[in-house]
Amino acid sequence: MSDSISAIVLAAGRGTRLGALEPKAYLPLRGKSIIVYSLERFSHCPLISELVVVIHPDDTERARNILQALEKPVRVVYGGAQRQDSALAGVRAASGDFVLVHDAARPLVSLGLIERVIAAMKTHGAAVPALPVADSLKRVSEDLIISDIDRAELFSAQTPQGCERKLLLEALERACAQGRYFTDEASVLLAMSNVRAKIVPGEAQNIKITTEADLQLAERLL
Repeated sequence: MSDSISAIVLAAGRGTRLGALEPKAYLPLRGKSIIVYSLERFSHCPLISELVVVIHPDDTERARNILQALEKPVRVVYGGAQRQDSALAGVRAASGDFVLVHDAARPLVSLGLIERVIAAMKTHGAAVPALPVADSLKRVSEDLIISDIDRAELFSAQTPQGCERKLLLEALERACAQGRYFTDEASVLLAMSNVRAKIVPGEAQNIKITTEADLQLAERLL
């Protein structure tokens, strides 16, 4: 099996929770659009053979202006109503034997994390960066705590999540055909193919920008 790897950046979401006037991926962050940071990181990674960017049709012109400055070839495809639909569109368009699926809303992903996910993905078939849950967890009913949740085996998943392309493609197609939707690639693989992804230590700075506070934090981290 060859080692060609496609990086898929998901940027079709509208980011409504942020309350901005334009899509989240194109909001300015220290002088550049949010999406540019992760695209540049993947573009500079020598292990990545191509970039696939999944966008909303309304963003075609603004995306074209951004992508023409990248070093690696870029395939642009349109996403769907749900994140999983966009992931499927990206995986279908990718040509690599392996794929990394990354949320454009995580602009602070490091080159080191990308390389660690790739190494684990090639060894185990699928890999996900994650951090151990640090907070105490409670199960609540009607605003009252009813039990504690043991956090020892709980992790918070990040992206990029990597997998053999054919394996992820089959899992995504099966899930979408059955109308079953999941929040990330690891969940799809486990539910539809019984594949358990390898956990790779994530990074605290690899935050997902969802709210205005997240955007401010990303500015400080940069």
